[in-house]
Amino acid sequence: MSQICLYIPLEDYLADWFVHDQGGNNPVHLTRGSIESGLLEQFLQTPPEGYVPDTGGEGKLAIVIPNFRYKSPEHYFYLPPKATDAFIACLRQRFDIIMWQSLHRFSSVFHRQDHLIYAFMEKYGIDMTEKNWNAIAKRYQRKRDYYLMNERRKKMKKNRTDFSK
Repeated sequence: MSQICLYIPLEDYLADWFVHDQGGNNPVHLTRGSIESGLLEQFLQTPPEGYVPDTGGEGKLAIVIPNFRYKSPEHYFYLPPKATDAFIACLRQRFDIIMWQSLHRFSSVFHRQDHLIYAFMEKYGIDMTEKNWNAIAKRYQRKRDYYLMNERRKKMKKNRTDFSK
């Protein structure tokens, strides 16, 4: 039986990380029971009339559609646009969690983040390109700024005097 694939548009660093996360095979074979597999099982549909299947290309990651109990890939191989967006959002959120857990705990030790980000990229199978490094550094900086802003708010709230009494 030939493999039927979905082609999901992803940034290079995110595609590299996801391939590594799912075992290193391209096309990606989803881990059974993963959140991504659950999303596909929930939202795959039979294609609408006149649908032309995507054949992949630059910037798209091939994902083998698993054979679900009640959804055969021969009939259920269409992922609607909003479901595709949800799938990509899920990947980004999982990436952000892993990135944050990996990088933030060392941020007080490292004044320069470049070595830390390159080590993260190496560990998670992300190509060591400047484009990937910059994308990850920007994502991490945004998360760090948000975290620091919330910490300042908590501190200000704690230090405020309650004059209502």
